[in-house]
Amino acid sequence: MPNLTKSEWQAMCPDLTIEGTERNRCAALSEDMLRQASDDIRARGYLQLPQVIPSNLIAPLRTGMARLKDQNIPPVYIYLFDEAWHLFEDLRPLISQILGEGYKTLPNFWAWHLSETGHAGWPPHKDCSADTVFDVGGDQIFMSLSLWVPLADVDAENGCMFVIPREQETNVAAGVELDRDLLSPYAQALPATAGSVLGWPQDLIHWGGEYLNAEKPPRMSLSFEFQSNAFDPLAVPLLDTASPPSFEERLELLDQQFDKYRHIA
Repeated sequence: MPNLTKSEWQAMCPDLTIEGTERNRCAALSEDMLRQASDDIRARGYLQLPQVIPSNLIAPLRTGMARLKDQNIPPVYIYLFDEAWHLFEDLRPLISQILGEGYKTLPNFWAWHLSETGHAGWPPHKDCSADTVFDVGGDQIFMSLSLWVPLADVDAENGCMFVIPREQETNVAAGVELDRDLLSPYAQALPATAGSVLGWPQDLIHWGGEYLNAEKPPRMSLSFEFQSNAFDPLAVPLLDTASPPSFEERLELLDQQFDKYRHIA
């Protein structure tokens, strides 16, 4: 992995900051959007919001991802920079709507940059093998939540996300191999514009599409995972996007991500 100093990272991506203090961006989340997202994830098993992350946050992250690519540095290193954390902090009202106030940020995050024909996102999987949604008095209680944000427009030709909606889960035979071809008849493609937000409980089957059309923009995207504070920690250390870890702590967390996702990345 790269062995660079903080100042060298900063010089590589001068439009981004590391342990900076200035921040005044905010996602455009209306009360109607929050209610709709909550209704959708309960009914369909996933949520999809239109562009809510402002372009003045998306653009420098996209430029930063391109610079990492130029240096053959894995895209997940974008999390060395404050703005990747700010993006998900801007979504606090949405996450609170699903998981409740005081939710925790799990030390599970990743980033993708697909720009070569035939490359694809992760294969079909669940983020958690156990049930993560519980019926309590007729209400659905969510233990954990995954969010995925594209930094460029995505569709079926450059690697959009695919999910198995809740109404299709009974059509997927128990124990069936998690294979794109086998699951495709039951899947829902989720084209999305840059700065939009997708989310699902962690027991939902989903996967990243394939980059098929070189005329399309690269598929750049970020993900982070969160949990309700009503449950014991699913992983440690628990984080807080409002107070991102130090530069040294971010480096340690990045090393952990490679170990954690080696089986699927």
